[in-house]
Amino acid sequence: MPEIIELQGTPYEMGCQHGELLAGEIRELADIRLTLAREFAEDHGVSLSVESCLDAARQFLPFHEQYSAEVMAEWQGIADGASLPVEEVFFANALTDFQDTLWQAQQVEVHGCTSFAISSEATVDGSTYIGQTWDMHASAEPFIRVFRRRPAQGPSSLTMTTSGCLTLVGVNEAGIAIGNNNLRPTDARPGVVYLAMMHRALKQTDWRTAVNSITGAYRASGHNYVMAHESGARSNIETTATRYFEDQISTPKYVHSNHYLDDGLRELEDPTIDRGSTEHRLARLRQALAENSDPLTPEGLRPLLSDHDGGEPLGICRHGTGHGARSCAFVVAEPADRSLWVSIGPPCEGTVERCAI
Repeated sequence: MPEIIELQGTPYEMGCQHGELLAGEIRELADIRLTLAREFAEDHGVSLSVESCLDAARQFLPFHEQYSAEVMAEWQGIADGASLPVEEVFFANALTDFQDTLWQAQQVEVHGCTSFAISSEATVDGSTYIGQTWDMHASAEPFIRVFRRRPAQGPSSLTMTTSGCLTLVGVNEAGIAIGNNNLRPTDARPGVVYLAMMHRALKQTDWRTAVNSITGAYRASGHNYVMAHESGARSNIETTATRYFEDQISTPKYVHSNHYLDDGLRELEDPTIDRGSTEHRLARLRQALAENSDPLTPEGLRPLLSDHDGGEPLGICRHGTGHGARSCAFVVAEPADRSLWVSIGPPCEGTVERCAI
């Protein structure tokens, strides 16, 4: 089972605990992501210094102070605990959003996460699941951590993320779960980044208020959010910076990857992206779920996400090294059980382990 790191107290106190415990890892990951941002920008004709990255982060911070003082306090605590400037920690949290706002990369193939939402009628225990692969630069995998938060006020939560970062995938004790995958719109701007919205969603006890943490935010860029509630409600929310579409899912087996499915938002999708991988992964997982007639379990989903059809980089399960694209983790959230099922590394290489609030 992945080690679960316990945090408790106010948001700032929990941030300090996080920062102090993982200070070395937080500094290392921040350095990696600043280097990646600069290298990626230079590969696409944009000169980017460390200071210009941090200047951009400073432009984003006021939006978060307005959006959620609690989220901002936890980030400040992480920075103080790790003895780093808050803008450096913040930049490491929001690399994909900064890529969208600092430059528009041309002809970039989208190698992102593949997500799903499974209704109670399709699972072995009658519980609703959401989940995903978490695809990122391979060098991020050693920094994956699982946190159990017991705040002084509000619901406890269980989240998977990386050292120094807020929620990537999580569930709270109110029976709300959330995951995400990246999208590439053309209307990116300084604003609220995706990890802040997901973190705020898990601070809620009301399902619609949690959804509004995404739909009501002044967003920086586009992501797709897959959410579920212990009642069985499931929503998929595609966003750009300025628009969103919420699909209150009715199909038993729902799949999303890294391109817009809503016709109204597709006009804002970056027209230069190569959709080869994202369209292939969407079709393959839809097919695998349609052909599977057995009731699903978290472990039973893992082989379906272990698909290598098309090879690298088309496949759902990817094995990049260094800074290449890799399926760094596979996660299933079960809101009624208040649990995450986590497998570190590509889905084909491990088994899921249950972590509970």
